[in-house]
Amino acid sequence: MSHNFKPGALALIVNSGAPENIGKTVRLVEFVAPHGERFIHEGVMFNPRREDTWIVESLDGSKNLVGGYIQRNIMVSSGPCRQKWLMPLRGDFTPEQQKSREVSA
Repeated sequence: MSHNFKPGALALIVNSGAPENIGKTVRLVEFVAPHGERFIHEGVMFNPRREDTWIVESLDGSKNLVGGYIQRNIMVSSGPCRQKWLMPLRGDFTPEQQKSREVSA
């Protein structure tokens, strides 16, 4: 399932090894293709990726993405998330009530 994600796009975490991350809105930073090498992000070493992964960052900049793919339960504002666990957020999210007021004005 391809969502044509792009850096800078917003996404919702819909699954995670750390349940507290589910429902968080994040910004996509960098795509990490499956490979056999470890990599370092924000000073933390991560194991090789077996599937498509994105480095994501919390929108509020708080250190609140935890567990799962972030080793040793270190709390950081960004880290890897499997692409299949992300749902793209696109389109107009203006509440319908506000839209109808704008049209009548």
